[in-house]
Amino acid sequence: MENQRRKPQTQIGLLLSDLEGAREICHWVKEAGYAAREIPDADSEGSNLGDCDLLIVSFRRWEALRGLLKSNESKKGSTEPSLSVIVCCPPQADLSHVSLEELDQSIAFLPSSLDHRLLVFQIKGLLERRRAEQDLRYRLREREDMLGSISEVFFSVDKEFRYTFFNEKAEKVGGKPARELLGKNIWDEFPLLKNTDFYRRMHQAAVDRQIYVSEYLGPITGGWFEMRIYPSAGGLSALFVDISARKKAEECLLKTQEQLKEAYNHLEQAVEERTAQLHSANARLEELLYSIAHDLRSPLRGMQGFAQAFVEDFSAALDDRAKEYARRMTAAVVFMDRMLSDLIELGRVTKTDVHLETVDLAETWKSAMAQHEEKIRSTRASIKVSPDLGHATANQTLLVQILSNLLGNALKFARSGCPPDVKIWTEKRDTRFLEIYIEDKGIGIDGRYHEKVFRVFERLHGADYEGTGIGLALAKKAAERMNGQLDFTSNPGEGTTFCLKLPT
Repeated sequence: MENQRRKPQTQIGLLLSDLEGAREICHWVKEAGYAAREIPDADSEGSNLGDCDLLIVSFRRWEALRGLLKSNESKKGSTEPSLSVIVCCPPQADLSHVSLEELDQSIAFLPSSLDHRLLVFQIKGLLERRRAEQDLRYRLREREDMLGSISEVFFSVDKEFRYTFFNEKAEKVGGKPARELLGKNIWDEFPLLKNTDFYRRMHQAAVDRQIYVSEYLGPITGGWFEMRIYPSAGGLSALFVDISARKKAEECLLKTQEQLKEAYNHLEQAVEERTAQLHSANARLEELLYSIAHDLRSPLRGMQGFAQAFVEDFSAALDDRAKEYARRMTAAVVFMDRMLSDLIELGRVTKTDVHLETVDLAETWKSAMAQHEEKIRSTRASIKVSPDLGHATANQTLLVQILSNLLGNALKFARSGCPPDVKIWTEKRDTRFLEIYIEDKGIGIDGRYHEKVFRVFERLHGADYEGTGIGLALAKKAAERMNGQLDFTSNPGEGTTFCLKLPT
């Protein structure tokens, strides 16, 4: 069906007026389904053959037709193939003057007495070749249009480095029109390109037959390009993508990064200096606090002695109100002395060099319990100890102090009417640390005061419970001096669990 539709569109020109059997040939062409147009001898020199797809001509008219074919060749478009020709030759025709170039075209020399079936077969073959040539020309033209429309520099050269294609963008960058460059050597036209990286890459690609991609600073424009060289069967193609804006952005980014790095170094140095100053100020403050606490104890003890002597010497002359005042004054002096003692201990923990060693936790816990032996007995406290507490890397003195403070808190903050219930055990969830847990069933701590618990002089329960508010601050500081951590979880009315993490 496709052939039936295409045949009427094919135009066959007949220049056979002097050929015997011309009518038969015309008849066979029409019988095959092609449109045939006879060309008179008188008009042959001036006839326009552009509307013909194939021409059948007698051998005697061939020489005269060659000039007409050349004239039509110059008029046809780039996508139009050469006109196909069948030359009908009489017997013993002399073909010695026919050149090989003509034979390479779509031309066939056939005997005039040829069987009509072979003639039709030859017509079909030449028309198929013409259609293939037309399709190829169209695709080549389409490719050139596409390459020409590329917004970047693109050109092709043959194996001798002569230009075969040069797009519009390349014309603008190179400053020369394509019509002046096609067929000319690239190195002759642009001598500045010699001995450049592009020159070396082009020659290397021609030898290796490999694609090369690299960045290239063009000597003609002074701009940066991404250079891509593609080998092909006929030579090389080169695509240059302008990356000048990107390179400028990269330079700005690099400069910004260097500035940020320099600023960061200055900031880091400033932070180190400020940190050193802060550590120095804290050390001086702690030293001052330690000195004040130590120096205040002497006059405080004098006050305590005078208060006791006053009560003992003048007790008979004092009424009940005066005796209560004297008792409160003595209690306040005792409390202040305890606060100063705790401050001195906190300063000692902060200043003392800490020697770490492997410590037996079971023995350390016994030492802590010994400091509260009377309190444990008087409150009938229940102390549950895990059978295998294990060992930790710690300072024996500081660890006893931490455990003693935590145990003292558990005994102190028991619920009213309930004996203290304390449990200690260890876990090892992380290979780097040993976790020591001390759990009580006391009054608990509200989560709102989680951070305040470890501050100096913070007493959440006021005068209801004895203490100076330094114990937990001292315990946390001691844990940090041993490269450890101290924290807790608690629910009001249900108790508190402290967790001391120490390196193993």
